[in-house]
Amino acid sequence: MQTEASAKLLYKFSGPTEYALQNLENGVIFCQHYSAYNDPFEFWSRICEGIPDPKVEPERYLAAAEAWGFPSDSVDELLADEIFAENAEEYFDECKDYAPPFFEMRQGIRIACFGSEQDNLLMWSHYGGGLRGFCIVFDEELIANADPEGYLFDVAYLKKPPIVDSLVYGIAWDQDWFCQTAMDEAARASESHGRTELPPGAEDYKEAGAEAVKTMHEIWRNAFGAKPVEWSYERERRLLVQTNRTDDLPILRKYPPKAIKMIVVGERMPHDYRCRLEEVLSNRYTHAPILTAKRSSSHYQLDIV
Repeated sequence: MQTEASAKLLYKFSGPTEYALQNLENGVIFCQHYSAYNDPFEFWSRICEGIPDPKVEPERYLAAAEAWGFPSDSVDELLADEIFAENAEEYFDECKDYAPPFFEMRQGIRIACFGSEQDNLLMWSHYGGGLRGFCIVFDEELIANADPEGYLFDVAYLKKPPIVDSLVYGIAWDQDWFCQTAMDEAARASESHGRTELPPGAEDYKEAGAEAVKTMHEIWRNAFGAKPVEWSYERERRLLVQTNRTDDLPILRKYPPKAIKMIVVGERMPHDYRCRLEEVLSNRYTHAPILTAKRSSSHYQLDIV
């Protein structure tokens, strides 16, 4: 898998615990099954599979049609389109199998959570031991590409549980493939005629393909990274690691030492713990500078120095 966006920094907050120190020393990230997290709404989305009956599930049917390129305000209007009506059943039947098995994947997936800001007050309070712990600053690309490879994305904060429609995903996947194939053929045709620019109309395929990819990313995020809006202060960036596990046990996922860019230590960290932390860093991560998160005397904010 590849990351959803360009390379960023990831911020992993930890309290001053033995586990945090051991994981740092061993160069591993603790990845849990979704059922181990505190939020009872983790993975609380409705997964819809198969082809919807337009009379029973008109909204799903219209969403599938729109993903195919037939936007419409009503099922009756949609079915009045002769081209759509003649081909919909066969096309939907083809696309329903292109989506990932979301239900089965949920059991095997393991999750690691990261912040997006090193000076987030609530993250330091809730996960960094009230400035007694530390924050590891990771290189996102090196974390994503560690073995086993992972997928990183921003969590969606929603007011209600999302619907994950596997048919719409399958259609978007097919549309992306179709558009990419069309663009490749157009490029070859231009090249054969000694031209470097794409012919008229190729840009439409590019835009349609980008829209299909956007749809797939949104569905994927709704399936594995949607949370109640009350959690939005975290600005969580989430790592998914797919495994073949059928249990609920966590995994420890290794990363290369260079994945750590720096360590930010809370100013209230106990002296003995800081000494042990610095020893680990001097033995394994000599390249990573150590900064300190300190409370500002003039504002409710943290200064990283």
